[in-house]
Amino acid sequence: MTNTRLIGENSKRIFIIVITFLMILPSVFYSQDVVGFAAAPTPDQTVTDMINALDVTSLDDREGVVLARRYYTRLSAAQKALVTNLQSLEKAEAEILKLWIDSAEVNTLVDEGIVGVLREEYDALKPSQKALITNVDKLDQLDAKHEGLMEIKDQNYAKAKEVQSIIEQMQVLSYSDKPAAANARAAYDSLTGDQKAIVTNYHLLKEAENKISAWEGGSPVHKAPENIVYAGTRSSDYGVNGQWLGTEDWQHITDQMDGYFPGAEPTYIWIIGRLNTSVGAGGVRLEFEQPNDGVDYASKNISFGPPTKAGHLTHEEYLDYFDKHGIKVYLQVESGFADMKTLMDLIFNKYGHHESVVGFGVDVEWYYGISEDAGIPVTDTRAQEWDEHLKSINPSYRMFLKHYNHRWLPPTYRSDILFCDDSQSIGSIDGEVEGMYEDSMGFIPEFKAWADYFYPNEVLYQIGYRPDAMWYYPLEKPVIKDLGERLAEVTRQNLGIAWVDFTIKDPLTFPALFKADSEVVTAVNTLVGYLRSTGNNMVGRRFAAGEGTLTDALYVAEIRKVVNSLTDSQRNALNQSYLENLINLEPKAVDIRINNLDITKLQVKDKAKVADIRATYTALTVAQKAQVTQLSHLEAAEKALAAIKEDGSRKALADLNALLEHFVSTGDINGPSVNQLSNRLDQVEQHLNAGRTKQVAQHLDQFKSHLNQPPQSKNVSNKAKESLNKMLNTLNEKL
Repeated sequence: MTNTRLIGENSKRIFIIVITFLMILPSVFYSQDVVGFAAAPTPDQTVTDMINALDVTSLDDREGVVLARRYYTRLSAAQKALVTNLQSLEKAEAEILKLWIDSAEVNTLVDEGIVGVLREEYDALKPSQKALITNVDKLDQLDAKHEGLMEIKDQNYAKAKEVQSIIEQMQVLSYSDKPAAANARAAYDSLTGDQKAIVTNYHLLKEAENKISAWEGGSPVHKAPENIVYAGTRSSDYGVNGQWLGTEDWQHITDQMDGYFPGAEPTYIWIIGRLNTSVGAGGVRLEFEQPNDGVDYASKNISFGPPTKAGHLTHEEYLDYFDKHGIKVYLQVESGFADMKTLMDLIFNKYGHHESVVGFGVDVEWYYGISEDAGIPVTDTRAQEWDEHLKSINPSYRMFLKHYNHRWLPPTYRSDILFCDDSQSIGSIDGEVEGMYEDSMGFIPEFKAWADYFYPNEVLYQIGYRPDAMWYYPLEKPVIKDLGERLAEVTRQNLGIAWVDFTIKDPLTFPALFKADSEVVTAVNTLVGYLRSTGNNMVGRRFAAGEGTLTDALYVAEIRKVVNSLTDSQRNALNQSYLENLINLEPKAVDIRINNLDITKLQVKDKAKVADIRATYTALTVAQKAQVTQLSHLEAAEKALAAIKEDGSRKALADLNALLEHFVSTGDINGPSVNQLSNRLDQVEQHLNAGRTKQVAQHLDQFKSHLNQPPQSKNVSNKAKESLNKMLNTLNEKL
């Protein structure tokens, strides 16, 4: 039986609910209009709100100020007119600059960069803003300190070059030349660390000392540096000339770097996010597909898309290969205005499963900046936030921070951060001349200052930029190995070498990577182009001003070798006006090299250098030879060398005597054997001076017999016996 009372009650309740809903429905829509579906703020209101939120108390507040200015700049003129609190933004900018000036220091010549930027920032302010900078006089104080450092640098340079000259004059062709090496060593050891970084021929002293050690039966005293613990290159979608690289190419690079730096872990700087100025306020393009998570990443200044370079595989394919072959990578971004933590989350959600991935890198030059040199410094607070977030993803991950000036990196926060120096376009290896940016220190001293500032943290050197070829092309070959070892010599902590991808396709670096003649031509055109007398082509400019250096002259010679190594079709494809510059400068370069010869100090060791200059001159055309003005000086040098006569047998005997004295001093020869062996050599010398070769041979046999007879084993060590026997054989060959 149906309960009609219940039906009636239910109907009444439903009716009441419907009426109630209809009564409140308008308020629901109204509420949603106001709250849930409120109209988006206009661009001018967004900027106004950003400015209102500014409260500058420290340099940690700089990001908000810079971002507000960026959004204001993007407004139209009409929209800007609606922003009524612009003065607050201008005040905040002045407060940031004032704090920046307060924090600025000048401790090395590299700090000239920070002072220059601070002046540019101040000069760009309005008068009303400048009035707020009450500490602007500090910039004059910093300039004065910089001038004092320049005086010290000049003194250091002069002292270093005195020692460099001593090493250059050192001749160690045989063991009796050991005192020359000892003299050079004493001079070098008297230098400070900063002065040593300026000496460019220290390798000659190390080679001489290794030879001496070998003559004495010892191991090399100078070995490959053990503090180069990472070795690889940088990888970017835009850096590789021509077609991009396959996995076999990266393996080739890995193998070659392993040959240069045995034991170093194969490590690459792998750019996964490059600058994208068109997304949002300007940010980054991550080179993989966008997550399907409904997030508006464009509003976060992040875009997505695959690599665009021809021949580029997916990053997944490269990382899979690296996983299997023990190659490690740091995934790096050029962030612009994108949030760093968001980038970490996106990147490691995508690639965090790869064993090859060991960390995350930030190119600070593009942090909150989308034009060259516009990035802002990273504070201790910001670095700590990033570092802690990275380690929350994976405690084993490391962060690297990269810039060309250490003042853009955290002043004191260190953790296990790897600090990467990518300074480039430096004028010289030692500070002899300035480059396009008027640097004062030189390559090796500048990188030493970087390492010293971040010691004991490990450092990474991203090197090999094309403009630096103007001074690194004349270095010892292979140049990557030579330059890496020079850097290791002045770096107290562990370091890594990352050759930049702009020059991995180069005749001097990884020529096997060239995929087509067009790539070869592009690389060589760039090298020859530095001989032009305009723009940032410093070699050509110095020649045009009559200020060409010996390094410039050697660069010309190296470029001629490169051009001559090309096929006819490659050579014909070169820029012919560039080749004309080479042809015109070759006679001047030969003159510079000839003028560098000091005839009064020439020794046997200099024969190869003089012969190389003669060969370069001989290879010139008739028209070029007519332009060489110093030929008579070259001929005089050749004549002076030809006049050097050396008695090979007397030199070999002096070597044997010196080696005997060495082993007596070390105790390797002792007891009655000392006088017996010394007397034999005295007899040899007397008969040699008298020209009695038969008697010389007899006494040498007696020396050898006494040296090697079993009863003497307790008085002559095996090392002494072996070394003296080798030297004795050399003397017999000279007789």
